[in-house]
Amino acid sequence: MAHVIIRGGNGRRHEVDFEDADITVELHASGDHVELVIEASDNGVPVGKNRFALVNIPRHLLSKAMADLARKDRRS
Repeated sequence: MAHVIIRGGNGRRHEVDFEDADITVELHASGDHVELVIEASDNGVPVGKNRFALVNIPRHLLSKAMADLARKDRRS
């Protein structure tokens, strides 16, 4: 079950629960940012009203996190 939880600058929690819906994941990269688009394929929902999450991450932070994960996996 895919879900996304964020806490905004005002301290409020926002959650997108995709439940058991089919999801699509798209990755778009530029020189300095990576954008992750996760969208549920909700049947019966009007076009443009699907549940989605959009994450924009500085590329250097994503690269560091992936490298840390690779090192951790190698030690296991």
